[in-house]
Amino acid sequence: MFLIIGLMVLSTISSYLLKVEGQGNQVVFRVGWGGTSFDTFNPFTTIAQISLWSTSDVYDYLVRFDKTYTNFIPDLAVSWEEVNTTYIVFHLVKNATFTDGVKVTAEDVKYSFNLALQDWSRLAPNLKGLESCDVIDNYTVGFKVKSIPMFMIMGATAVPIVPKHIWEKVENPATYADNPPIGSGPLMVTEYKEGQYIVLERNPNFFRKSWLPHVDKIVISFYSDTSSAANALKAGDVDAVGPYIPRAMIEGFQSDPRFKVVVPPAVFYYYLSFNVYPEGLGNPTLRDVRVRQALAHAVNVTYLAEMSWDGFAKPIATPVATSNPFHNPYLKPYTFNLTLANELLDKAGYKMGSDGVRRAPDGTPLRYTMLVPSNLPELVRVAQQIATWWKQVGVDAKVEAMDTGSMTAKIWVKVDNTTTLGHDIDLWDWFMTPSDPTFLSIFLSNQVPTETSDSGYVNETYDKLYEDLFNAPDMETARKIAWEMQEMVYRDLPYINLFEVSTPQAYNVRFTGFSTDWPGGPFGGYDWTVFLEARLAEATTTTSAITTAVSYTTSPTSTQTTTPPAVTSVTSTALSTTATPSGMGASTITMVVAIVVLVVIIAGISWYLLRRR
Repeated sequence: MFLIIGLMVLSTISSYLLKVEGQGNQVVFRVGWGGTSFDTFNPFTTIAQISLWSTSDVYDYLVRFDKTYTNFIPDLAVSWEEVNTTYIVFHLVKNATFTDGVKVTAEDVKYSFNLALQDWSRLAPNLKGLESCDVIDNYTVGFKVKSIPMFMIMGATAVPIVPKHIWEKVENPATYADNPPIGSGPLMVTEYKEGQYIVLERNPNFFRKSWLPHVDKIVISFYSDTSSAANALKAGDVDAVGPYIPRAMIEGFQSDPRFKVVVPPAVFYYYLSFNVYPEGLGNPTLRDVRVRQALAHAVNVTYLAEMSWDGFAKPIATPVATSNPFHNPYLKPYTFNLTLANELLDKAGYKMGSDGVRRAPDGTPLRYTMLVPSNLPELVRVAQQIATWWKQVGVDAKVEAMDTGSMTAKIWVKVDNTTTLGHDIDLWDWFMTPSDPTFLSIFLSNQVPTETSDSGYVNETYDKLYEDLFNAPDMETARKIAWEMQEMVYRDLPYINLFEVSTPQAYNVRFTGFSTDWPGGPFGGYDWTVFLEARLAEATTTTSAITTAVSYTTSPTSTQTTTPPAVTSVTSTALSTTATPSGMGASTITMVVAIVVLVVIIAGISWYLLRRR
């Protein structure tokens, strides 16, 4: 009888172990996302960081950044060389295939860059300096550009390579859902439930075997807010959470031995956007820069940073992250001075009404609606506090919290089949680019139709400066231009930049392999290696198979010729081999041994008791 009980115990525990191992011998890494919702698989039109991040390993790029954003890693391009100061040639790997089995060639590269150049593409601003793309042969492609350094950091690393044979048959690529996406990267989408989750699995035909993930599946689950995602981590429903955990939950995770909390370099910030679009439908008084200046002086960004994140945030005066090499360090937030704000409005002719609300000379009241995402409770509180301050200077601001989809519908509206801005003010978050000045493109005059600009800022001088970036012969010249652009939007105030946050993230120590100092953190939406490097903590220790190749501050040796030659490799892949965890982990083996010992003991006790009978 005791022996039978022992065997039953063995069966139960063994079944549990198989479940823990993850559906047989599969290892599943689960990430919960509580930020702005997934919007589309189309890499040319998405504006959601989760959409870009979840497909960052589904598509290939010519080259990749490393975590320092100063080195390039060969991806689809195994090598490249500068033919002259304005022409660069990339040599592609010859064994890359899309997940439908079709080979990747230079024609796919050229087609992808042509798509990215279209007005409707979010990537068009990245390619201002691209003049032509030439297919030299099936696996060699050349680019004529205004500035090779800027093309490398803003183009070669940014444009996903999509299959020409599929996309050229699409009637309207601008509205193409690209579901399921066909890429050539190390991961592929095997399941997608809208608003619920994405399942990624290794692409068995990926050309660089050392990049294949150490886990069998990655499941990215979508939550309504960061608190819900963090609670899912606590409950064991996910193994990591992004883009951050709420401030109020940080200490709880830090004191729990099951989890590790990381605080990465900041690339995430909150802002307030005014609708200043000349054709916009919002309150026209916001187009008066004097009103915006007064409102900026009626916001205490230092207080808001402390109120919201208490030590994890700091005020920022520019939309470029302080960790970004193009950040202008000389700009400081507007001083908080309610007396000055009132004086500025008085001087501009906005007289206080009997109801406590100021009015323009034409009678338009300074009464606004502030839209804010309901899934960001800390930002809702920020909006409410700003409304309180503004009331003291005669401005009535109504805070409306809603889901991001509803916000998008209220901000970008169609009038006579043309996109315009329909709101007054919105408060939202941006994930800032950590390496280059392309984030400044959100203030270009043509970004309302792409639903990228929520301010509608229009300035031809600014647009010209952005084009000048792509003519910059070196990084220092580009940096000075970027500084001037930041000064311009600082003065004109399409945004009040509030504060950047070093967003704490947390993960279960059952998994490891993450780079915790990547700008934005392992789960903030920028680290393209995280799904490839995640592994069980008890798995055999390995080093990363993803290594750097070339610094963009030091150009590769160039062959100065006037026409694209039949070139030899200047930079080459430096990728080591790594072992993929297989079988049972060490802790599982220990458990099995313990069970065997337990069964032996139970059998011994049974034998002893039977003898006594």
